[in-house]
Amino acid sequence: MSRRVLIKTLPLHSNYGGILQAYALQRVVRDLGCLPVTDTSKPLPLQRRLRRRLWDVRRGIRMSLPARFDWRWRSAREATASQRAFIARHITGGSFVERAYTRRGRALLARRFRTFVVGSDQVWRASYADLPAQFLDVVDDLDGDRPRRMSFAASFGVDDIAEYRDGDRARVAELIRKFDAVSVREAAGVRICRDEFGVHAEQHVDPTMLLPADHYRQLAARAGVAPAPATGRLLVYRLDANDHLERTERELAERLGVPSLELLPTGGPSPSYREYAQNRSAYDLPSIEQWLACFASADFVATDSFHGCVFSILFNRPFVVYANASRGASRFDTLLGIFGLEHHLTSASSTAVDERVFAPDWASVNRVLDAERSRALAYLTANL
Repeated sequence: MSRRVLIKTLPLHSNYGGILQAYALQRVVRDLGCLPVTDTSKPLPLQRRLRRRLWDVRRGIRMSLPARFDWRWRSAREATASQRAFIARHITGGSFVERAYTRRGRALLARRFRTFVVGSDQVWRASYADLPAQFLDVVDDLDGDRPRRMSFAASFGVDDIAEYRDGDRARVAELIRKFDAVSVREAAGVRICRDEFGVHAEQHVDPTMLLPADHYRQLAARAGVAPAPATGRLLVYRLDANDHLERTERELAERLGVPSLELLPTGGPSPSYREYAQNRSAYDLPSIEQWLACFASADFVATDSFHGCVFSILFNRPFVVYANASRGASRFDTLLGIFGLEHHLTSASSTAVDERVFAPDWASVNRVLDAERSRALAYLTANL
């Protein structure tokens, strides 16, 4: 009988990287012969759970009204409809951890799952995640045989745990020592686990890199997306406004002699109902499949996104990346260092783009990727 596995990650909203890492980890775990479910619930104390119930009732009423009467609240749901459709089609999910704060919910969790995996993305960064829930505190209260706990490519996001409160540090240290195996995504995470919590951690690539590039191309093709929407373009995937990156984008477009393609919509936040209805393309986010097809076909990529960098490497697309410090710069250092692509990193102090970014040694990169993929799969096989 296949082992049921519960994967604990961050809530899935409209973040492309967050959605794709959850998809990839679940797919890989399933391919290894398990029955995975991704839990994206957010454990809350009783008072906040009651408030959420009231909010759900209010939301139901609001959703029953015509869109134009309550547009400011609903615009985000309309704009992110394609992401939610992808999650519904491709990721098996449930709110088991949230329910486990009741006796009945704990019994259900214990009955259905005896193996728990935390990962991936910045699941252990205090400013993004619920601590100590992301270290599986709820598993301590389960009846029956001792559950198996492990992580895969979990990320602290930054170089230290200064964001952690003192009480959380002590509790996290207690919880992580109960893990059967610990895997982190960044080199800094290995050091944090050793120096702060006294545990050994292995370092592995993001789970999106465990699936081959052709898997993502086929995913886009099955959705009917145009096969090469960014051919002959400089693909720009920018999460935050940045003068240096925008200047670099203009220089790259001129150097390459190709037009730019902004991947994210250019409309501002919270449009009126009339503005949205008249120009939906300025506000609707591209689907996951469109996003993948653009990275797969771009002539060159300029980004400040970690997963934008990941998929540039996966699809062997020349790229430059601006290390977005507020979102976690250490992630870029480890990723680029693994593949010997440190010169693809640009910053506010950079005066020019390194000439090597225009002709990467993809054969060498792919050999390293194959080795990293094999090592990660061996870890998962041994510990699930």
